[in-house]
Amino acid sequence: MNRVICVVFSLLVVSWAQDFSNLFREVERGNLDEVRAQIPQLMNQYPGDDSVVFLAALVKERAEEAIVAYKAIIQNYPNSPYADDALAKVGEYLYARGLYTQASKELSRLPRNYPASEHVQRAIDLQINSLLAIGESDSARYYVIQYGTIFPSLDFNYDFSSERPLASRPLGDTAVTPMSQGMRYASPSLAQSSNTAPSPTTQMHRNITPPSATRTTLELPSPPRPFVVQVGAYGARNNALRQVQQLDQSGFSAELWPITVRGKTLYAVQVIRYGTRQEAEAIGRKLKRELNLTYLVINRPER
Repeated sequence: MNRVICVVFSLLVVSWAQDFSNLFREVERGNLDEVRAQIPQLMNQYPGDDSVVFLAALVKERAEEAIVAYKAIIQNYPNSPYADDALAKVGEYLYARGLYTQASKELSRLPRNYPASEHVQRAIDLQINSLLAIGESDSARYYVIQYGTIFPSLDFNYDFSSERPLASRPLGDTAVTPMSQGMRYASPSLAQSSNTAPSPTTQMHRNITPPSATRTTLELPSPPRPFVVQVGAYGARNNALRQVQQLDQSGFSAELWPITVRGKTLYAVQVIRYGTRQEAEAIGRKLKRELNLTYLVINRPER
């Protein structure tokens, strides 16, 4: 009896995966409305299924809503075979919006947490370009050396002397990538026992590891970043927090730092962090130019 139940369950798994695979193909063909119409039913039928959650993100009508959904996948399903796809799309979106500080932070997570992902090359390309866009050329060179050691088969032959972006590989689009197609949970033994020839999608995913083995964290040492750009100091913490939020919305990573001036505690707002004084000065000039903020470069080593 138990054997019969297991066989039936296995067949159901293959059936569900095949259904999802068909839906992913519809997304690839651009039939988003057809897939979008099925999402509510799929959500009810397969609550919490990462394939359905990822499908729902792919067919969102607004990019901002899709990004929120992708971030939820990264947070709630870190071991999902779709997590690296979601992370790549978040990084691409931030890069395309010109939010280079945030883009660099998100893109650096992909090679660190998903080193086997097919998106590693593109993520590194965009991370390096993001660092250069915010004036962190020393950090960009440092990461290139580190990545070259960890991923010797990838292409890191960048031309740092050019004023053009280093990476010419295209950004991803709204279509699902090959590694985002269905059939990820299909049983290889059942698929091989079929009388019909395996489809290209089935063949592609026959040797994929289970979700629990998808995420692997690499320890990548960070370059020293002792310099910060201070743009204000407030007696009221709420006022300082308000400026931190404004900077974050403008694409700058900032934090509060308590300082003592003439025996009084103030909350300094500092844009963080940079490897050289020259990089920090470049950011200060950008803050002055774009947000009309006065600034002071400070050497505050990381603890």
